Amino acid sequence: MNDTALVTAPDDWADAFFDPGFEETFRALGKYDSTEADLDALCAKDFMTPGTRVLDVPCGFGRHTGPLTARGLHVTGIDASPHQIARARALHPGADFHQADMRNPPPGEFDVILNLWTSFGYLDTPEDDLAALTAWAGVLKPGGHLVMELTTRERAEHENRHGTEPISTKTVTYNGVTESAWYDWEAKHAHVTYTRPGWSATCRTRMYSRPELEDALHQAGFAVVSFAGDFTGGPVRPENRTVVTAITRSTP
Repeated sequence: MNDTALVTAPDDWADAFFDPGFEETFRALGKYDSTEADLDALCAKDFMTPGTRVLDVPCGFGRHTGPLTARGLHVTGIDASPHQIARARALHPGADFHQADMRNPPPGEFDVILNLWTSFGYLDTPEDDLAALTAWAGVLKPGGHLVMELTTRERAEHENRHGTEPISTKTVTYNGVTESAWYDWEAKHAHVTYTRPGWSATCRTRMYSRPELEDALHQAGFAVVSFAGDFTGGPVRPENRTVVTAITRSTP
């Protein structure tokens, strides 16, 4: 392997990544194709009914916040990116958006917190990630739910690791976008560079295994942690696109 080919995302990668080119690039990759089906499955849950107080963190350009608001839920979306918040407000003028770090959510109490689309593990350290989880637990009502949708380390290894190599790489091109990824299994980081004509950016995500995530959630104050393979409660399999985690905080 030629290590010089490995592009490392800087600590402040998110500031540049979520710019105007991000949405167009991910739309070309089909990343948003399942949005309506995902929302239908979410809203079929008995704790996601009209009037439910929901915090969507991070909300991006409002892909979930806007439609959920239109379905009658009381949703607040927060995101650290000023561009994403501006875009969300333009697309969904009737929804509630605020620029904020995920470790500093608005005061609750919320019935539900959504953390969707592998939007966890962005922060600099595991301690920062734990601080975010702890802050979310603090603004949920007793018995409230946190729903996380993310690619776990198990899926990343299933798709990209071919033995015991410390670093794995992958490059694919689809619809004019090249995705070049490398996975540092010891550091637990995935670095992915997306490139299309006129735009290129690199992101970094900390990979959590299901046991590691469960432990962090318990440390943050959540009492019950369960895993499913999709929003409908399907079985967990290593090849699943995502793993959905539903967590209930204990009643004081």
